[in-house]
Amino acid sequence: MFGKEPHAKLPHGVRFVAFLLRLVLGASFLYLGYASLFNPQLGLVLEGRSLSGVYAWVNGMPATTWLHPVAQWGFLAIGALLVLGVATRFASFAAIVLILAGYIPSVGYTVSSVLQFVNDELVVIIALLMLIATKAGDYLGLDAFFHFGFHRKKEK
Repeated sequence: MFGKEPHAKLPHGVRFVAFLLRLVLGASFLYLGYASLFNPQLGLVLEGRSLSGVYAWVNGMPATTWLHPVAQWGFLAIGALLVLGVATRFASFAAIVLILAGYIPSVGYTVSSVLQFVNDELVVIIALLMLIATKAGDYLGLDAFFHFGFHRKKEK
Protein backbone atom coordinates (compact mmCIF):
# COMPACT_ATOMS: atom_id res chain seq x y z
CA MET A 1 0.00 0.00 0.00
CA PHE A 2 2.76 2.46 0.83
CA GLY A 3 5.57 0.95 -1.20
CA LYS A 4 6.16 -0.79 -4.48
CA GLU A 5 5.66 -4.20 -2.89
CA PRO A 6 2.25 -5.03 -1.47
CA HIS A 7 3.85 -6.32 1.75
CA ALA A 8 6.13 -3.33 2.29
CA LYS A 9 6.19 -2.29 5.93
CA LEU A 10 5.81 1.21 7.22
CA PRO A 11 8.92 2.87 8.64
CA HIS A 12 9.52 2.25 12.32
CA GLY A 13 8.88 5.90 13.22
CA VAL A 14 5.46 5.92 11.56
CA ARG A 15 4.51 2.65 13.23
CA PHE A 16 5.57 4.00 16.62
CA VAL A 17 3.50 7.16 16.15
CA ALA A 18 0.50 5.00 15.14
CA PHE A 19 1.09 2.94 18.30
CA LEU A 20 1.07 6.09 20.45
CA LEU A 21 -2.04 7.34 18.66
CA ARG A 22 -3.75 3.99 19.31
CA LEU A 23 -2.87 4.17 23.01
CA VAL A 24 -4.03 7.75 23.45
CA LEU A 25 -7.30 7.23 21.59
CA GLY A 26 -7.89 3.94 23.40
CA ALA A 27 -7.32 5.54 26.79
CA SER A 28 -9.67 8.38 25.87
CA PHE A 29 -12.46 6.00 24.82
CA LEU A 30 -11.85 3.77 27.83
CA TYR A 31 -12.12 6.77 30.14
CA LEU A 32 -15.25 8.03 28.39
CA GLY A 33 -16.94 4.65 28.79
CA TYR A 34 -15.84 4.29 32.40
CA ALA A 35 -16.90 7.83 33.32
CA SER A 36 -20.32 7.52 31.71
CA LEU A 37 -20.96 4.13 33.35
CA PHE A 38 -19.56 4.57 36.83
CA ASN A 39 -19.23 8.31 37.45
CA PRO A 40 -21.95 10.29 35.63
CA GLN A 41 -21.03 13.56 37.40
CA LEU A 42 -17.62 13.39 35.76
CA GLY A 43 -19.35 13.93 32.42
CA LEU A 44 -20.01 17.56 33.33
CA VAL A 45 -16.29 18.13 33.87
CA LEU A 46 -15.35 16.31 30.67
CA GLU A 47 -17.72 18.31 28.49
CA GLY A 48 -15.22 21.17 28.41
CA ARG A 49 -12.45 18.99 27.01
CA SER A 50 -11.72 17.33 23.69
CA LEU A 51 -14.64 15.33 22.26
CA SER A 52 -16.97 17.55 24.28
CA GLY A 53 -19.84 16.88 21.87
CA VAL A 54 -19.49 13.13 22.32
CA TYR A 55 -19.30 13.45 26.11
CA ALA A 56 -22.41 15.64 26.13
CA TRP A 57 -24.21 13.22 23.81
CA VAL A 58 -23.48 10.11 25.89
CA ASN A 59 -24.23 11.79 29.21
CA GLY A 60 -27.26 13.67 27.90
CA MET A 61 -29.01 10.61 26.51
CA PRO A 62 -32.05 9.46 28.43
CA ALA A 63 -31.18 6.24 30.23
CA THR A 64 -34.41 4.68 28.98
CA THR A 65 -33.29 4.47 25.36
CA TRP A 66 -31.50 1.35 24.18
CA LEU A 67 -28.67 3.40 22.66
CA HIS A 68 -27.47 4.80 25.98
CA PRO A 69 -26.08 1.55 27.47
CA VAL A 70 -24.84 0.44 24.04
CA ALA A 71 -22.86 3.68 23.68
CA GLN A 72 -21.50 3.49 27.24
CA TRP A 73 -20.36 -0.12 27.01
CA GLY A 74 -19.30 0.42 23.40
CA PHE A 75 -16.91 3.21 24.30
CA LEU A 76 -15.53 1.13 27.19
CA ALA A 77 -15.00 -1.92 24.96
CA ILE A 78 -13.56 0.13 22.08
CA GLY A 79 -11.10 1.75 24.46
CA ALA A 80 -9.98 -1.61 25.84
CA LEU A 81 -9.58 -3.07 22.35
CA LEU A 82 -7.53 -0.10 21.15
CA VAL A 83 -5.26 -0.09 24.19
CA LEU A 84 -4.58 -3.81 23.84
CA GLY A 85 -4.34 -3.67 20.06
CA VAL A 86 -7.00 -6.35 19.54
CA ALA A 87 -9.29 -6.08 16.49
CA THR A 88 -7.97 -2.56 16.01
CA ARG A 89 -9.55 -1.99 12.62
CA PHE A 90 -12.97 -3.15 13.84
CA ALA A 91 -12.68 -1.10 17.04
CA SER A 92 -11.66 1.99 15.06
CA PHE A 93 -14.59 1.56 12.68
CA ALA A 94 -17.00 1.07 15.60
CA ALA A 95 -15.60 4.20 17.24
CA ILE A 96 -16.18 6.18 14.05
CA VAL A 97 -19.79 4.96 13.95
CA LEU A 98 -20.38 5.94 17.58
CA ILE A 99 -18.81 9.36 17.11
CA LEU A 100 -20.88 10.01 13.98
CA ALA A 101 -24.02 8.89 15.82
CA GLY A 102 -23.46 11.71 18.29
CA TYR A 103 -21.97 14.20 15.84
CA ILE A 104 -24.41 14.16 12.92
CA PRO A 105 -27.56 15.09 14.92
CA SER A 106 -25.76 18.11 16.40
CA VAL A 107 -24.79 19.58 13.03
CA GLY A 108 -26.77 22.61 11.91
CA TYR A 109 -27.49 22.79 8.22
CA THR A 110 -27.05 26.47 7.51
CA VAL A 111 -24.55 28.14 5.22
CA SER A 112 -23.05 30.16 8.08
CA SER A 113 -22.18 27.07 10.09
CA VAL A 114 -19.44 25.70 7.84
CA LEU A 115 -16.81 26.03 10.58
CA GLN A 116 -18.69 23.66 12.88
CA PHE A 117 -17.55 20.76 10.71
CA VAL A 118 -13.92 21.27 11.74
CA ASN A 119 -13.86 20.28 15.40
CA ASP A 120 -12.50 17.66 17.79
CA GLU A 121 -14.80 14.93 16.54
CA LEU A 122 -13.55 15.33 12.98
CA VAL A 123 -9.92 15.20 14.12
CA VAL A 124 -10.57 12.01 16.10
CA ILE A 125 -12.36 10.42 13.13
CA ILE A 126 -9.36 11.16 10.90
CA ALA A 127 -7.02 9.75 13.56
CA LEU A 128 -9.14 6.58 13.71
CA LEU A 129 -8.98 6.30 9.93
CA MET A 130 -5.20 6.52 10.27
CA LEU A 131 -5.28 3.59 12.72
CA ILE A 132 -7.26 1.59 10.17
CA ALA A 133 -4.92 2.47 7.30
CA THR A 134 -1.70 1.72 9.17
CA LYS A 135 -2.85 -1.53 10.82
CA ALA A 136 -1.87 0.01 14.15
CA GLY A 137 -2.68 -3.13 16.13
CA ASP A 138 0.08 -5.09 14.40
CA TYR A 139 2.77 -2.97 16.07
CA LEU A 140 3.09 -3.64 19.81
CA GLY A 141 -0.46 -4.95 19.88
CA LEU A 142 -2.18 -8.30 20.03
CA ASP A 143 -3.34 -8.05 16.40
CA ALA A 144 0.14 -9.27 15.46
CA PHE A 145 -0.69 -12.61 17.09
CA PHE A 146 -4.37 -12.89 16.15
CA HIS A 147 -5.22 -12.36 12.52
CA PHE A 148 -8.99 -12.79 12.95
CA GLY A 149 -9.56 -14.96 9.92
CA PHE A 150 -7.22 -13.15 7.58
CA HIS A 151 -4.28 -15.26 6.55
CA ARG A 152 -1.13 -13.53 5.48
CA LYS A 153 0.50 -14.78 2.34
CA LYS A 154 3.90 -16.27 2.85
CA GLU A 155 6.66 -14.40 1.11
CA LYS A 156 8.80 -16.42 -1.26
